[in-house]
Amino acid sequence: MMNKDNFPKLNGISLLLVDDDPAIIRSLGRSLRGLGATVRSAGSVKEAGLALASFRPDVVLSDLQLKDGEGLELVSLYLNHVPDGHFYLITGYGSVENAVKSIKLGVKDYFQKPLDPVVLAQRLLDDLPHPEASKRQLEPYLLFKDPLMEQALCDLPQIASNSQSVLIHGESGTGKELVARAVHELSSVSEGPFIALNCGAIPESLLEDELFGHEKGAFTGAQKMRKGHFEQAHGGTLFLDEIGEMPLNFQVRLLRVLEDGMIQRVGSEQSIAVKVRIIAATHRNLEKAVTSGLFRQDLLYRLNILPIQLPPLRMRPADIQLLAKHFLQRALQDMQHCPPWPELDAESLALLTCYDWPGNVRELRNIMTRLAVRLPNEIKHVDVQWVSGLLPQRSEALHSGQGVFIPAGASLAEAEQILIDAALAASGGNRIEAAKSLGMGERTLRRKLNHC
Repeated sequence: MMNKDNFPKLNGISLLLVDDDPAIIRSLGRSLRGLGATVRSAGSVKEAGLALASFRPDVVLSDLQLKDGEGLELVSLYLNHVPDGHFYLITGYGSVENAVKSIKLGVKDYFQKPLDPVVLAQRLLDDLPHPEASKRQLEPYLLFKDPLMEQALCDLPQIASNSQSVLIHGESGTGKELVARAVHELSSVSEGPFIALNCGAIPESLLEDELFGHEKGAFTGAQKMRKGHFEQAHGGTLFLDEIGEMPLNFQVRLLRVLEDGMIQRVGSEQSIAVKVRIIAATHRNLEKAVTSGLFRQDLLYRLNILPIQLPPLRMRPADIQLLAKHFLQRALQDMQHCPPWPELDAESLALLTCYDWPGNVRELRNIMTRLAVRLPNEIKHVDVQWVSGLLPQRSEALHSGQGVFIPAGASLAEAEQILIDAALAASGGNRIEAAKSLGMGERTLRRKLNHC
């Protein structure tokens, strides 16, 4: 038997497999996934067309003859979506001549049945610019171009193709849930559910019920059986956000479930097997939490198998400008503004780049939404005066007694968010200190951040 270490690696390459033979879909798909590729499948021209409406694979591998037409019908559709994509045909005996002719239509090449997955994989590696393929794979889920973010996410497709636990580190508002969703969508369980739970937003007394569910009559008010998040996520991904906020006593129970894959509903002694991919996220330094006795070291080891560290927005100047333009345009579209949309001028972009963004991407999105609300319909260029009044005062403002500027016409919710952003800036992103300065509990602040 050939050592798997000698097989070509397809990590970071996405592929749509089109064939009306379920046996080929099953066997070839399993082989390609085993080599690291992200594989989706379709059994007809119609199914493939629907898949390509939202999926932009690096490669399409299609049988020539399908039950509702020819694979050639997909070539122009695919290349319109992915101009530098690679389309290959699978042909049966006697159809090679037709396949050769089809190359003129944009087909990269053909493979004759029966296919050797290793030979196919090596050919794909020879044809594809692998690093670009990897980044292109993330485009439907994440928007970035800063080199620091590219470095942080360069291994994400490979991480997604693995089934081990993922731990995402990053400040509040850096997009940890978006990254978790990208991992899910690029994984072998992408067709399963993605279930998210914010561990810090659930009281300790309700955590067991939320995660494991309950039986009818388990407690007063339990009028029917309810599945918890683990059961809901069976066959897919369970995202445990703010895992560092989970009470120490409950961490033992979570560790046991992660190790044996069994849960018990509240009010039941029956064990239920669950199969889920675990992705956790935190803004805390969990190593320090372990040292302080606030987080279990064995649980950290179990979660931190595949780590992802997201840099704060202030360290990603190229992304500040890219995301500012994106969020402004999206907000204007949501408000039914017709194109051409107004553009931020160079001075406005420079001001945004200089700001330190304590609330990260979430704060930038909120600022651009407020800007869109205030812009007159006829404006074409957004100068710095429009932007400067929306940025919270620097952190020293809260400590010097100078106060925080709230633009005229701001709603109560907008004013509250400006104060929250300023408090986070003043505390260097420390939510406990920010909550204290605002006169609210940390849990209340966390809830407001989750809904802003």
